[in-house]
Amino acid sequence: MAAARFLVLIVCLLCSPLASARVLPLAAPAWAELDARQHEVLAPLEADWNGMTPVSRRKWLGICDRYDRLSADEQARIQVRMRDWARLNPDERSRARMQYRAMQKLPPDRRSNLHAEWERYQNLPPEGRRPEAVTPAPRRPGAALQGQVDIFR
Repeated sequence: MAAARFLVLIVCLLCSPLASARVLPLAAPAWAELDARQHEVLAPLEADWNGMTPVSRRKWLGICDRYDRLSADEQARIQVRMRDWARLNPDERSRARMQYRAMQKLPPDRRSNLHAEWERYQNLPPEGRRPEAVTPAPRRPGAALQGQVDIFR
């Protein structure tokens, strides 16, 4: 009896629309396969594009798809960040990724303190922009150093 139920289940699954659905690979086109608009938006990444992982390419294509819906300020910010990212060497990119992950692990209040400190640092005149110029946020007594982020390396 159990074998018959199992057989019926298998037949039903094989006949279902899910069994015939094809799994399409997620597209990660080469630079030459991008359209003119994608070339225009993603231009800062051209030199690195074909060496990127498919996941990274899809991420940037998603940003490109939303690009026209962004404000002019947001578009300019993305362009600057793409150019800055493209200028980084592999070690600097790795360090940036590690620092980003470390910041994501910080509690929200500590993260907002870092953002406030960064804003204050950005508003300093160029001669005042030294790592020593930013005072660290006060620490809780007995807080471990684990999870601290060195944002000025």
